[in-house]
Amino acid sequence: MKNRKLVILIVLALFLILVSISIYLKQTATLQCQYAYINTNKLVQTYKQSVEFQQLYQKTEKEFQEFGRSLQEQTKKAVSALEKEKEKQKQGKSAAEKRLLDEEYEKKLQNLYGEKQVELNNKKTKLYARLEQNLLVKIKEATAKVAQEEEVPLVVEEGAIYYGGIDLTEQVLTVLKNGGVQGNE
Repeated sequence: MKNRKLVILIVLALFLILVSISIYLKQTATLQCQYAYINTNKLVQTYKQSVEFQQLYQKTEKEFQEFGRSLQEQTKKAVSALEKEKEKQKQGKSAAEKRLLDEEYEKKLQNLYGEKQVELNNKKTKLYARLEQNLLVKIKEATAKVAQEEEVPLVVEEGAIYYGGIDLTEQVLTVLKNGGVQGNE
């Protein structure tokens, strides 16, 4: 009877130890997978090859070209107005005064072209910054979706990880390619 109680106590103790070890290992495994990382450069490069991004890029290009044509028309009108103004100013002037007027209007033309070039460059910068922002928002949304599904509260850039973590790059790519839906759902 004493041996039987001793065996039951030993079995019960072993059972409790195994349950405790199991709980500990589960918590440790969970703690080890509390963070993940993505390779943003790979995501950007791959997503830029997608149909969706190409459509956004073409739309941006078209908008930029339309702005360029509009700016070109404005420039032509401004140049024409300057030419008319110069010719009007030249009437009744001596050759020396005409040369001075030519130089003055040449400077005005250079300034006009410079201003229009700056305006064109600013528009281009804004349009492509908007395109890049759109790209980063899509990557952020896809990353958040994958992180939520994988129950990972922290995702950082791959370069920030020295050791460990889970690479979610391919899963985020899948979500990006499938328009927000992970492939294995």
